Amino acid sequence: MGKGERFFSKNLIFEQGRQRYFLGLFKRKKKVELRPGALPPEKVKEIVKKIGKNKKVNIRRVEYDGTPEEKPITVRIIDIKDDYFTGNVINVERSIKQELDEKVVYIKGGGGTIDFYYEDGDIMSIEEDVDEVVIEQRNIGELVEILDALDINEEILISYYDEAKGGVINGRGRLISKNLENNDFEVEFSVINEIELDRPKVVKLNLEKDKVLDIEVVF
Repeated sequence: MGKGERFFSKNLIFEQGRQRYFLGLFKRKKKVELRPGALPPEKVKEIVKKIGKNKKVNIRRVEYDGTPEEKPITVRIIDIKDDYFTGNVINVERSIKQELDEKVVYIKGGGGTIDFYYEDGDIMSIEEDVDEVVIEQRNIGELVEILDALDINEEILISYYDEAKGGVINGRGRLISKNLENNDFEVEFSVINEIELDRPKVVKLNLEKDKVLDIEVVF
C-alpha cells in the first residue's frame, strides 16, 4: 500500500469514527433532572394515559428550588404522545370576559395550548378536575317543576356546567322564555360568575341536554 493509499485509509477511518461519535451524541438519551418534589417522567406518563384525552385536569408544577407554583394550571388534555402531552388551558372567568368584549386580548395567564414534556421533570401532581368527576345535574323532574312555577321576566339565580368553557357558570338574570314541551328556556343574564355585564347576555338552555345544577327565585 502506497503513502497516498495509507493516508486515504487513515482519513476514512477517522471520518467514520467521527460520524459514529456524533451519531452517538444524537442517540444518547438526555439525562432527566427532576426538580425537588416532582414526579418521575414515567409516572407522569402513566397518570396522563390513565386519565385519557378530553379530560380536564389540574396540574401543579414545581420551581427549580422545589417551591410549588402558587396555583395549579387547569387544562383539558387534547393529545397524548410518547414524549409529551398537550393541554388546552381553561380559564372560565377569562373566557367570559373575552366573550363579552372582543377587543380584550389576554396574554399572561391566558388560554391557548401547552405541551408538557415528561422529561422536563417539573410536574408535581396531576389530578382530574373535581368539576368533571363530582358535578351531577339536579333531578330533571324537580327542575321542570321549578321552571313551570316561574313567571316570564321573573328574576332568578341559575347554576349550570358549561362544557365549552370547562367550568360552572353561576348567573343572575331574568327568565325571558320557556317551553315545557321540550324543556327549553332562555335567561337574560345581568351577572355571570360575579362579573356584572355591561350588556345583558341571553343564554338558551335545555334541561335534558345541558347540565343544569340549580334554579332559584330571587326574593
